[in-house]
Amino acid sequence: MLRLMGSLLVIGGCSGFAGSICRELDLRLRMLKQIRSIYENMKYYISYEKAAIPEALLKISGKEGGAFGEAFEAVYQGVYEGNVNFSTLWREEMDKVLLHTPLKQRERKLLYDFPSCLGFLEEKAQARALEELLREASLQIEELEQEKRNKNKMVMSLGVSVGILISILLL
Repeated sequence: MLRLMGSLLVIGGCSGFAGSICRELDLRLRMLKQIRSIYENMKYYISYEKAAIPEALLKISGKEGGAFGEAFEAVYQGVYEGNVNFSTLWREEMDKVLLHTPLKQRERKLLYDFPSCLGFLEEKAQARALEELLREASLQIEELEQEKRNKNKMVMSLGVSVGILISILLL
């Protein structure tokens, strides 16, 4: 009876580990979609409301909330205090937000590249530069969704199989 219970716990543990890998992939996908949404809102505020980047960030911070909202508000405050370069401030705040996220370096680059589109003074040029970031985000989302479809079934199957194998070996 005790061995059976131990075997079930091993199988459950391996399945749980596989599930955590699948949840991490899902969290990456949700964060990428959130980044894409932020850029879409940013493009709207720049193109149609003719808002400057700091004001657009402030409006988005109220809408987003959470870690991104706090970071955008901190960037807004830092820009108007005038003591730090926007790119440096943006990088510092994004480092704080992305510290405990499962995003890969290529996905983080989407956020780090944002200040590069600010070299244009005209809002249409900024919106076009944001469009490039949006295309890149959409491409990465599409790739991650494909990866998720392929990996989730395999990872869960392997997790249960390894759990069964380990429990057989322990018996």
